[in-house]
Amino acid sequence: MHPQKVLRAFDKHVTTWKKIINAYDIAALRMKPDAQSWSLGQACMHVIVLHDKFYMHNIRICFEGKEGASTSGKGKNAMGKIIFFFKSIPPVKVKMPEREYIEPPQPESCEQLRSELDGLSTSMASVAQQLPEADLSVRSEHPLLGMLHAGEWFEGAEFHIRHHLLQARRIMKYLDFVTA
Repeated sequence: MHPQKVLRAFDKHVTTWKKIINAYDIAALRMKPDAQSWSLGQACMHVIVLHDKFYMHNIRICFEGKEGASTSGKGKNAMGKIIFFFKSIPPVKVKMPEREYIEPPQPESCEQLRSELDGLSTSMASVAQQLPEADLSVRSEHPLLGMLHAGEWFEGAEFHIRHHLLQARRIMKYLDFVTA
């Protein structure tokens, strides 16, 4: 893992998300393809909320050795090893365990989304600077991938934002059809 390379890829995905946001008004961003699906705005909010409350939270646990951190030899499970080998979340819908699932809120405005996306880049840049000094023997648990160290959580944040761009493209096809 090269933190600056991951950071550049992450920032490219943030730019793509901002271009998507700029292509629609707030009403379209809140429109759901069906009752069981998220709107484009909810998909973006999911990326934003999980970035801080999941990825950055776990990076802080690893950096600071907080409660939930472990230095046992246990690492990624089989799914985690596959995802990190391919450096990507598979292009399928992934259902989080019920105890981990949070319905993302609808965005308040397009500006909120743009501003919060900028915040993601800022937090990733800060982590990228700290990673060379991190103790990679300290890990915290990902509910699907096993025990990850700070560098893996950092890389996982890039996988996550990229994965949801696939979802965004599916929703955009719907929006482009119904708003044409």
